[in-house]
Amino acid sequence: MTVGVRLPCFRLAAALRHTLAPDATAFSVERGRRRVVEASDAAERAGVRSGMSLHVAMRLAPRAAVVLDDGPRAARAWRRVLDVLGRLPAPVEDDRPGLAFLTIPRGDRPERWFGRVRDRLAPLGLRVRCGAGANRFVAAVATHRAADAVCPPGREAAFVADSPLELLRIDGDVALRLRLLGVRTLGDLAALPPAYLQRFHGEAPLLHDLGYGW
Repeated sequence: MTVGVRLPCFRLAAALRHTLAPDATAFSVERGRRRVVEASDAAERAGVRSGMSLHVAMRLAPRAAVVLDDGPRAARAWRRVLDVLGRLPAPVEDDRPGLAFLTIPRGDRPERWFGRVRDRLAPLGLRVRCGAGANRFVAAVATHRAADAVCPPGREAAFVADSPLELLRIDGDVALRLRLLGVRTLGDLAALPPAYLQRFHGEAPLLHDLGYGW
């Protein structure tokens, strides 16, 4: 079983140099390209999404605080978080700033590890979301639920079905083509006939597996 540990808006908080208030409307943008890197919950409710142009994002959330993404600062802050998680008696895998995974012993209760993670990270004053599943992808999806979630073994496809396409880390052009096919959720992706997926050539096996939570 894999436990996902997600710190919402971690890069954004690092760029702002302070912990983000839960109701803050803010987002960070890339240097140069000026596309959104990460948005707060309030900004996302206004329609701001990662990868969106600064122009469109400002139109959706005109009063939002906008900050340039600071990759090196986020990386340094994330290393400190990983050091804290590394004191737990389970292997820690780094995914990216704001997301890590623990491989817990077979038969152990994920909920017990959620508590241990929060106890370790509490002194840092950061929001933490936990989730668990049979693999890293499903565990990551679980961290996006309103409350701590655990996907039962064998229920991966049903568990991820209502998750938005934005949770997939795929090329922007591929995501756009999927949306043009009417794909909005992972369930929509799983329901695509194999012939449709073949249009994506080398991406087809990956898209098939992600749609079923594999």
